[in-house]
Amino acid sequence: MPGNVFLVLAGFCLGITSYSLVPFATQIIGISAFAFSLSFFGWFLCKRRTYLICGIFLLSFVIGALRVALVSQTMPEPFLPLLGQKFDLEGLVVADPDIRETTQRVTVEIEREGKKTKVLAVAPTYPEVEYGERVRVQGMLVEPEPFETNAGRTFKYDRFLLKDGIYAIVEKASLETVTPRQGIPSTVMGLLLDGKHAFLEAIARALPEPSASLASGLVAGGKQGLGKELLNAFIVSGLVHIVVLSGYNVMIIAEFVLKSLSSLSRRVAASVAGIMIGGFVLAAGAGSASIRAGLMAGLALTARATGRTYDVIRALFVVGALMLLMNPLLLVYDPGFQLSFLATLGLILGSPRIERMLTFVRNEFFRDLIAATLAAQIAVLPLLLYQTGLFSVVSLPTNIIVLPFVPLAMALSAFAGCVGLVAPVLAPIAGLPAYGVLSSIIAIAEWMASLPLASVSIPEFPFVIVPVAYAGMVLLIYKTKKA
Repeated sequence: MPGNVFLVLAGFCLGITSYSLVPFATQIIGISAFAFSLSFFGWFLCKRRTYLICGIFLLSFVIGALRVALVSQTMPEPFLPLLGQKFDLEGLVVADPDIRETTQRVTVEIEREGKKTKVLAVAPTYPEVEYGERVRVQGMLVEPEPFETNAGRTFKYDRFLLKDGIYAIVEKASLETVTPRQGIPSTVMGLLLDGKHAFLEAIARALPEPSASLASGLVAGGKQGLGKELLNAFIVSGLVHIVVLSGYNVMIIAEFVLKSLSSLSRRVAASVAGIMIGGFVLAAGAGSASIRAGLMAGLALTARATGRTYDVIRALFVVGALMLLMNPLLLVYDPGFQLSFLATLGLILGSPRIERMLTFVRNEFFRDLIAATLAAQIAVLPLLLYQTGLFSVVSLPTNIIVLPFVPLAMALSAFAGCVGLVAPVLAPIAGLPAYGVLSSIIAIAEWMASLPLASVSIPEFPFVIVPVAYAGMVLLIYKTKKA
């Protein structure tokens, strides 16, 4: 990657990170801007590259900090008196409701005194509401707060919601549809989500629980339907990535498609895998998380299919920068963005290098599988340990056993869902092959998670260790490249 491009991205990200963590005074941004001006003036006079490098870096830093400064991180004033009070307002459902075991979590945009804000309404699963509908919201408005995880880490839930522009939670909310969705954008997005829900309902007709929830997670992304115990088993065994919207699992599956079509030309095989990625994005409702996953997977797939690693790395950083321009809070407060980016980078850079070390694995399919799994898991490990404090000892063997069956499980689940849509009576029969594969995956995850020392809790450590670890990885990659 050209040095100037790296400087721009590094400065931009540092500016976003600095202002997100410590919203410093605008005077500091002014000082940085002044220093940038001096650097460019010095370069203009002396033509020394050092001045130019400092100027580019400082300019990018200022742009990153200013971009965060433009994002409101406090609730609009008209809504502040409502905090801690019961309220009754109408609003617009602006995201696909998140259906849990006993509740639904609905993002609603409400308006008061000409100002708008988003709230997360936690309501019973019935009555159901849909994206684009105008609803009446009643309940207690409270501010979200950080909470401590089982591993002793603090999860900044308030900041996590803030990245989506959500400033408050409506506890024990009551929702009532006032008007159906209106307007072309809401209608188009609503139709995509309706198609997703119809397909997931068809899968539920074809498969019993928990296989139906696992199938839904594989095909459309989403782990909430698994239930707490099974979800914990997937986390401990290191398999939770297959049921969340990330570039990692989509890339792994797309690469298996690429390998299975190796008899065709590389371009045709990559095109088929690309179509599969597009199908996943649509099946997941074409939301921001699924689009991000599709972009990350598509870039990683392009690198693996063409061998143009560093061109694709440039594209990956540009895509990441564009996402941050649209929403700079993703960098610090969205673990999904962080882990997807790192896993994709790990697949692009690490997988070919690890594959060369696995010549003792004769089977090319399994060699690729082990290399891809190791590369992605090593890439996310420092940040994941810092965030969760949980190290899965059984993750690698579990992934090597299960991942070859994931594309088959997806295909059979999709087939069962299609039959469930057109011939509901035949759905249970059509779902039998998928049930066999899905129940085996569940059994392996539960058995692996039940083993003694399947996972180890890591004591909390300073964040500085994370960038040091990644610096070590970069150095190692550089040395292997020269070798």
